[in-house]
Amino acid sequence: MNNSFIKQLLISFSFLIISIGHPSFASTPQSNHQHQSEQVKTEHHQPEVHHEHHTDVSPLLFIIFALLVGAGTRYFFAKVGLPYTVLLLLIGIIMGIFGRQDFFHDLTLFNQTFDFSIIDKSINWAAHIDPHLILYIFLPILIFEAAFAMDVHVFKKTFTNSTLLAVPGILIAIFLTAGLIGGVVYLGLGLTTWSWQIILLFGAVISATDPVAVVSILKELGASKKLSTLIEGESLLNDGTAIVIFMVIFLGISGEGLSYSPVLEFFRVSFGGVLVGYLIGKIALFWIKQVFKDMLVESTIIIVSAYFVFFICENVFGVSGVLGLVTLGVMMAGPGRTKITPQVQHFIHEFWEFTAFAANTLIFLIVGVVIAERTVFTMNDVWMLLLVYVIIHLARIVVIAVLFPIMKKSGYGITITDSKVLWWGALRGAIGLALALIVESSPYIDQTIREQFLFLIAGTVTLTLLINATTMKSVANMLGLTKVSPEKQYALEQAELFVDTSTDKAIKRLKDNRFYKRANFNQVEKYVAFDLPERQVDLNLSTQEFELRRRVLEKEKSSYWHQFEEGTLGGQAYNMLVNEVNEILDANGEIALSDRKDLEDLLSTRTKMKTSKLAFLFKKANLKKLYTSFDMAMAFYNAQIDCEKMIASKEISAEEKEKGMLEEVEFEIEENKIQALTYLRNFKNEFPDIYKDIATKKAMLIVLNQEKKTIKRLFKQGRITADEKAKMTAMVDNKINRIFR
Repeated sequence: MNNSFIKQLLISFSFLIISIGHPSFASTPQSNHQHQSEQVKTEHHQPEVHHEHHTDVSPLLFIIFALLVGAGTRYFFAKVGLPYTVLLLLIGIIMGIFGRQDFFHDLTLFNQTFDFSIIDKSINWAAHIDPHLILYIFLPILIFEAAFAMDVHVFKKTFTNSTLLAVPGILIAIFLTAGLIGGVVYLGLGLTTWSWQIILLFGAVISATDPVAVVSILKELGASKKLSTLIEGESLLNDGTAIVIFMVIFLGISGEGLSYSPVLEFFRVSFGGVLVGYLIGKIALFWIKQVFKDMLVESTIIIVSAYFVFFICENVFGVSGVLGLVTLGVMMAGPGRTKITPQVQHFIHEFWEFTAFAANTLIFLIVGVVIAERTVFTMNDVWMLLLVYVIIHLARIVVIAVLFPIMKKSGYGITITDSKVLWWGALRGAIGLALALIVESSPYIDQTIREQFLFLIAGTVTLTLLINATTMKSVANMLGLTKVSPEKQYALEQAELFVDTSTDKAIKRLKDNRFYKRANFNQVEKYVAFDLPERQVDLNLSTQEFELRRRVLEKEKSSYWHQFEEGTLGGQAYNMLVNEVNEILDANGEIALSDRKDLEDLLSTRTKMKTSKLAFLFKKANLKKLYTSFDMAMAFYNAQIDCEKMIASKEISAEEKEKGMLEEVEFEIEENKIQALTYLRNFKNEFPDIYKDIATKKAMLIVLNQEKKTIKRLFKQGRITADEKAKMTAMVDNKINRIFR
């Protein structure tokens, strides 16, 4: 990680900390107005009295301590087996217990009394944090980062199922939960003062899922990307749905009911958020496209866009900020992938990963503190909590059972095993608690109801994290989600064998080295050697061939990205080629690498354009299509060369019975090469001027990239300084940028 990256992180997060820590930040407009009025009154009555003002830094202390706790928890408790967020929740509860008792006020140590009341103040700040602060500061980070990090192709294929769970699914969950809670009230078992409006409000809040712990566990265990994306996609979308429904009901309770249909309001808020996110995303991408290799400008545009979308949605248009953020994040991860400078991509993803880590750390510690400090309950409330925990799982079963017939046929579909994970992995988290805190601070609701509401939501968050999240790994193992296929296991063993062979060669070289030949090589060999177990099962050559095709396709994708980084492949051509590979990957390697009907159509557009009678009217558009087609064909050919090299490297150590399979795949790659070469030859004959122009520009880019590598090598050799390297690289980048324009 370079110094500029660290510097940017520190500057950005310091700004966030200062903003949060400032007393005026968390106060509402009403409280600011009241404070100003009181100040005016004070100055009017006592104009000659001056008091020194001390800024309350206790929020800053909590943030600093929280991040230290987060880093320590991640480092020291990595092998405990509990999810990171669960550990933070427990630590937050302990902190809240200390804060509730003013433990650090006049603390006696070694027969001396110390006043550490600032610690109690910082914990108290977290316990009484404005819920809108959670929504406006942390939510944009978490929602945008999750959407930005998703595989857009997989998200599109799982979108239908995510939407089913997030819209009709959450509506079923809300009304079913409300119905069951209403039955409890009707039977007089508890919550007897709750009205139907409060019950529906509770159903909306308790139905919002937050499976951050489950998704991280599934990724850690190597479970299907399709399943984890479905879970994450549902969470992103149903947060927006739950908040919209919550606000519609809450406005009715507070006496600000709608003058028109709540259904119309739901669609206005939902689609309005998507539209705002889309429009701001288009503007941001247009701006980013004009920038070339300016890490600070590109990063700032993306960060500001995320917060601006949420702010504009919620404060100006009154639409869903969550859905606006999801739209923006998907746009940045999809079309934005080729608009953001490739060299800046890595930094931006690391920056958002860091901010999401910091936000999750703060949120789950705050959740724990709020639970310990602010919840008030009786024994009857505890029994109700256990009943609510059962009710939400019953409602979830019904939702999945009702939607399962449709979901198993939509997109990638789902299996019975997937549905079990969807059921058990529906955790509750920070969004629900933030909404509960809004309810708890409402003067329109009876205090007893508010206390019960907050306790039940906070308690459900705690139970789902302590029970569901901590057992998710065992459930995944039991369901066989972590089981590695024999083909993948064999591929891993072959890779380990290759590494082991390379290691032996390295050790032999060291034995001949005069500086190391006296080393204890028995100990070295024992320490570095891979444990290579004998294969237990015979491989099915057909399924092994499927796995080989999948790996070749992944290599093809990486080749396209490398060509895009080098500047020899345009963004539009890159997107088309990668989309084509993704579609073939969805077939799980069961179709030949050369079976690409869509690609054949894309590479035949030249004929249609040439014979078009109206071509002269669309000369610019036609030229762009020709350039893109040529770009694709050239990149496709280069990628096949890279794949061919990969197969050749595998043939060296392949067993006899595998060689036929490798030859079959190699033949498919050769067919692809012939297709690309045929297109390029025809293109050269039919469009010689365009061919010459494109070839000239690509040659320029190849040579300029070689210049950059030479400059980098000169710097490593010490022949130029860092400043000189930066100046020379900027000159080359400027030439590359002019070619792109």
